[in-house]
Amino acid sequence: MKIIMVSGCPYEDFEGQILNLDVELGEGEVVSLNSMISIEMMDDSFLQTEVLIINPKRAGDYSVISDKAKEYGMSKKMISSVKGPCNATLVVKDVPYHEVKTDQEINSRRILEEMNNKVCLSPFKELNEGDKSIYDFVRDGYSVPDKVIAYLRIKEPYMMSPGVYDHPFKTGTQLLGPYLYTDGYYYWDRDLWKYVIKYHVTLPQEFIDYVMSNDVDPFFESYIDKSDLWTETIKKMKKKQGILCLLPQDSGDKELSDF
Repeated sequence: MKIIMVSGCPYEDFEGQILNLDVELGEGEVVSLNSMISIEMMDDSFLQTEVLIINPKRAGDYSVISDKAKEYGMSKKMISSVKGPCNATLVVKDVPYHEVKTDQEINSRRILEEMNNKVCLSPFKELNEGDKSIYDFVRDGYSVPDKVIAYLRIKEPYMMSPGVYDHPFKTGTQLLGPYLYTDGYYYWDRDLWKYVIKYHVTLPQEFIDYVMSNDVDPFFESYIDKSDLWTETIKKMKKKQGILCLLPQDSGDKELSDF
């Protein structure tokens, strides 16, 4: 059995420890309800756990382990076993979400390690990108050279989180993301240039000095006409087989006038 992906259960009775395991079963491999399976963890150990639900289809199917799901209807016939080769969803509990070894988790940790070696220009908790407050970086009348704004608009997709967060300066408005850009050394929120222009959020002076130096010009000029936007990235994701991409075609990007 190979675990392809791990996702959280929509019911938090167990504080995020109910997991949906999307697995791939080999030829003749059988998994039954209430059987024990072995899950490989990120530290290379194995955790034995019980299969509580197989292939849940409706919200109420989780009611066997979640009181919060009991108000919803269950499937008429619950699946008692699956036999490979096939893909299946197995529901377990008391398994640490981010400790299950999957390609997804390995890649996520690699990206986090990579990010730790880069400098974040938007480390704001309001954007889910750090522990600083964006409000502490606002200065009335603040502005930067046009070249700095143009640099922040370099459209090299780095990383995205398909979530929703509240606009820090517009009550009642929600934004998608965060979406991040990078130049290989710095990384920043896709909307950082808008925060600078419209809400006067300040930038590190060393970054401004770096952009204004002639050293960055060859790199900068190579990206001026680059069209690999998040929009293009999402188009590619929607075309990939086996990936359900529900992100809007425009990636939720807002014009400066509406931001």
